[in-house]
Amino acid sequence: MNILLDTISAKNALILFDNERVIWEKHFFDVRLQESTLLIEEFDAFLKKNHLDYTDLENIVVVNGPGSFTGVRTTVLLVNTINFVLKKNITTLTYFDLFENYPIIKSSSKRDCFLKMEKESEIEIIQNEDLKERLTGINTVYWDMMLENIETISEVNYEKIIQNIVLKNKKIVEPYYLKKPNIS
Repeated sequence: MNILLDTISAKNALILFDNERVIWEKHFFDVRLQESTLLIEEFDAFLKKNHLDYTDLENIVVVNGPGSFTGVRTTVLLVNTINFVLKKNITTLTYFDLFENYPIIKSSSKRDCFLKMEKESEIEIIQNEDLKERLTGINTVYWDMMLENIETISEVNYEKIIQNIVLKNKKIVEPYYLKKPNIS
């Protein structure tokens, strides 16, 4: 059995799927700002609900950022711990891998956000007050926030991701940061 873990999107997700890419169960939850206390409980409860143990997992697909420092670190720590003990196959995705269309925006802080205009473009850090001007002439963005006069799409098509993902065998998950965490 395989599992996808996304704590970066607006709706956190745990999705169980088999080797034929058939989805068995989806669970959406919200642990934002409480990842360090709630994520393991959510993961454990999801496995128990599906009568599974950690040893039943073959592949873990994880969204490793960018996101809040604590959220990314907690998610990465959970997956790396499972892998350290049980030697599972790990595949990483970034938030920008979750959507096919562009531009994609990811909130960074109260002051700025990350913007990827096209598939091959670099990710930019944009001040929030400059974002509306930067998106002049754009009708749709992929983001979990609302913008005036622009359609925002935050729903992730997990079915399509699971169908198309190339499973890897990473040994360790690195957090995906676009700017240095602001800690002392």
